[in-house]
Amino acid sequence: MLDLLKPTVVRKRALRQGRDTREEILNAAEDLLQRRGYNAFSYQHIAVQLDIRNAAIHYHFPSKEDLGVALVQRYRQRFRDWTDEIAAKANAWGRLNAYFQTYVEYAEAQCKICPGGVLGSEFEAIPEEMRHEARLLMREIFEWLVETLELGRAQGSLTFLGDSRHKAVEIGAALQGGLQIARMAGPERFHQVLQQLALELCHSGADSLP
Repeated sequence: MLDLLKPTVVRKRALRQGRDTREEILNAAEDLLQRRGYNAFSYQHIAVQLDIRNAAIHYHFPSKEDLGVALVQRYRQRFRDWTDEIAAKANAWGRLNAYFQTYVEYAEAQCKICPGGVLGSEFEAIPEEMRHEARLLMREIFEWLVETLELGRAQGSLTFLGDSRHKAVEIGAALQGGLQIARMAGPERFHQVLQQLALELCHSGADSLP
């Protein structure tokens, strides 16, 4: 499965092996964004991590705002690619469960905050163009969740009370909040969040969670 919104691991030697400099800068910035937040890293952090000069970063991204906008645009494209791939799963629970697993990777392996969580927590402190892209990203994720929930209800693979749009908001809040808790209390807390979501959405769904 395509790793949803997940950066590749950054290594200094990657640039020397001929990999794309712009992509490596984005990967490093993405890692820093999800671990520290937008305002807690600089071009110097990226330069040290990749063993390059600041000028090399400015060549591709003249300002940090340019870099931030490019990051969110890449998140959006990655999400669209992922939804195209996951659409092959006819069962709505299968799609939703695959979405949940992308958050498990953050909670278990990386202790990172998801892009939406980072952008939301720093929303008032990020540049306006980044805010615009962040709104679009969250809207696209939200609409996909609503569509998947409605499909599941029609198929009978998902059961839930109330409006699908309200349920989508609840799911998003639970996933983002669960990652925050997992950073302090460990990934088991996040698994408990997923177990509860699965029980509420699909009585047999909890059995399919890792």
